[in-house]
Amino acid sequence: MPSLRKTFVAALAAFPIVHSHSWGEQLRNIDDKGKYVGAYGYPRGMVDRGQKGPDGKDTDNSMTWRMPESNTEGKVFIDADQLLCAPMQREQQQSSEKFPRLKTVPGGFIAIRYQENGHVTLPQNNPEKPEKGGTVYVYGTKEPKTDEKLFDVLQWTQDGQGGDKRGVLLAMNDYDDGRCYLNNETPVAMERKVADPAYMANTPETGPANSVMYCETDVKLPEDVELDKAYTLYWVWQWTSLPGKTPGLDKGKDEYYSTCIDVDVASPNVAMQALDFADMSEYAMGQQDAVGTAVSDWSARTALYNEMPLKREMGPVTSLLSGGGSDGGIPSATGTALPSIPTGGPPFSNSTRSAVPTTSAVAIPTFSAPPGVMPTPSQPGNEGVLVVTTTVMVTVTAPAATQPIPPVVTTPPASIRSIYYKNGAKFRGLI
Repeated sequence: MPSLRKTFVAALAAFPIVHSHSWGEQLRNIDDKGKYVGAYGYPRGMVDRGQKGPDGKDTDNSMTWRMPESNTEGKVFIDADQLLCAPMQREQQQSSEKFPRLKTVPGGFIAIRYQENGHVTLPQNNPEKPEKGGTVYVYGTKEPKTDEKLFDVLQWTQDGQGGDKRGVLLAMNDYDDGRCYLNNETPVAMERKVADPAYMANTPETGPANSVMYCETDVKLPEDVELDKAYTLYWVWQWTSLPGKTPGLDKGKDEYYSTCIDVDVASPNVAMQALDFADMSEYAMGQQDAVGTAVSDWSARTALYNEMPLKREMGPVTSLLSGGGSDGGIPSATGTALPSIPTGGPPFSNSTRSAVPTTSAVAIPTFSAPPGVMPTPSQPGNEGVLVVTTTVMVTVTAPAATQPIPPVVTTPPASIRSIYYKNGAKFRGLI
């Protein structure tokens, strides 16, 4: 019988390959009429197309950050230690003066632009992937880390109360914005080139399209970002291979891509100036297009799949979350309550953020772990040792707000004792 590892590798080899992937390449401010305004902005460590990065790699290999990394043979799912940012993007640094940060305003809309590289115009190459190319999530934080972990960021929520509460989920967009295309001869591209022809900068904007049409993720900055301070955005594209779509990968396969970005918060008279190409040419990409407007629904973008990303995560990493993961086994004892998979709340819209939930007047206290009982983690070399877990459930009901009666304590049910042997045998009983 073939090993599980060999099965995984064979399944991965069966995937159709799209040689280029996507990254947040350029940022533009959007005014209240849907037009791009202000100067160009760029992510950390920007390497222009056709150029080499400081590591000698070409643009695609320098700017693409795939998770799990493509060089981890047979690795199907992310783990809790997966770093979010590419090596060149872990520090808050731009690659050169030619590729500065975007200057933007509190509460303003930003378009994060990227090429679709066949993921939109050639969907038949990857039938195991979600419709619309999956979902792009954008997170914001005032407290970025150089060793930021993907798993930590995926727990951030719209109200800022998810995970470690350092950041907030700002946007969920379909990868396919409904307008973008490569300049190829596919049916999707041909139709879109007629509806929205794209032209290279500084060329006549008439006749057939002569440029790619960039996709965009549209995101609204929080109103409370501080002037003259940097604010960090994490662009995270979840391009999951869905369960049951590929032989040998019954639970699917993780595939995430990220771009790490800093923007400088400024006043409108600085960030939102109306500039023409001559004013900005010094900071243009080598293959700069002339598109000057956002997609038509820029202020109300949503996604076909608009749940939190960890709801689509089938790997063992979700065993670290209460209620998560179908392959996680038994979480290690920590003595504290495990975090829950965050919920997405109401349907997500770029134009609003959900409010911080209010606390009810009368709360019911609960115990997050059995009092006085703590399993002892097994030590290396203690093979064959029984692990005994005793769980005591206690519910305390608070009095009603209008009746000054003492709390009622229910009698705890009988404890459940579970005994696990190293070979997987399990015995359960009441004590």
